[in-house]
Amino acid sequence: MTKKVVFVHDTNEFGGIELFMLLLVKYYDRDRFEPMVMVPGYKDPFRSSPEKFIDLVEEMKIPMLRPSDPGVVPGISFLKDVFNIRRAFKEAGADIVHIHTPNPHRTLRITLAARLAGLPLIRSEHLPPSFWEIGSWKVKIGSKINEFLSNKIVPGSDACYEEQLNLINRDPKKVTRSCYGIELDRFNPNHDLRAAKQKLGFDPDVPVVGNIARLSPEKGQKYLIDAAAIVIREFGPVNFIIVGSGELLEELQAQSKGLGIDGYVHFLGFQKDTVPFMEAMDVTVMSSLNEGVSLAMLEFMAMGKPLVSSNEPSFTETVVDGESALLVDMKDSNALADGILCLLKDKALAKRLGKEALRTVHAEFSIVKSAQEQMALYDSVLGISS
Repeated sequence: MTKKVVFVHDTNEFGGIELFMLLLVKYYDRDRFEPMVMVPGYKDPFRSSPEKFIDLVEEMKIPMLRPSDPGVVPGISFLKDVFNIRRAFKEAGADIVHIHTPNPHRTLRITLAARLAGLPLIRSEHLPPSFWEIGSWKVKIGSKINEFLSNKIVPGSDACYEEQLNLINRDPKKVTRSCYGIELDRFNPNHDLRAAKQKLGFDPDVPVVGNIARLSPEKGQKYLIDAAAIVIREFGPVNFIIVGSGELLEELQAQSKGLGIDGYVHFLGFQKDTVPFMEAMDVTVMSSLNEGVSLAMLEFMAMGKPLVSSNEPSFTETVVDGESALLVDMKDSNALADGILCLLKDKALAKRLGKEALRTVHAEFSIVKSAQEQMALYDSVLGISS
């Protein structure tokens, strides 16, 4: 009998968490699990799901649950929200709830509503706990309540898993590591690099260095822009393209202008389809300071692109320094520049790194594998024998 799974979206931002969640939905066996997505019905945009996400859910024709706005009266609105969400779960005939969240202490309303509805609950926590103020009483209490009321907590990397156990003392019986994955067949490593540059309006003879990420402090783009100035000063003309939107756009634009490189740093905004932009990149960069496994990194690898990456702990699980990428210290613009310059000058090394990255992503990071792991977890929680 098909079981109904409600995916709960827990952020007003749009990025890798949201994309991965919808990828999982796409690859579930609909004879086993019927997916639905819950998004808040709040009028306040800072507590609501972004329109980009809602549009994609509608485009995929996934049933969407939208509990009504409970208002903003302290205490009363919290209780109303819990019971509105519980009602939505019951009316939809849900069998299991799966929360996707960046942090360990939020979503208490969803958690309580699921439990009041008598539903098992899984939490995918996508960022390492160290991203948050672990000493805060809100984080401590919230994370413990969520742990107590959840059946399973699912980090996506070994680094996140270790932090769950050692930093916030999760019960190891409740924490289950699960891999990330991407649609590998979307990416063609044999694309025409020069044609891709021309299609975007760039000179095909000028190297393109690219980054795809939300414009947010933890993504570390300010270090990338400082590195870009060093690269251009030493190498000559290089186009740097940054694909993504976010709160730091004006600040990063001002930084590049202040360095005199604004003619070479191109902010291309959010792109629904990032493949044409990846195809135009000679070298790719991940400059993040705190993150789980990155879908953008996996996609660069699936393109066979040479990569310079910060040594953020989850990244060091995905690639090996000198074999499938060049790893440099976080917050070190000089090291980032050195890595970029190395790959721009040594095309044989760049090709070798890209080839090994391509092999790695195909061996370890398929969305089909991810979806199978998640469905097996549901079977376990629901007591369904394989």
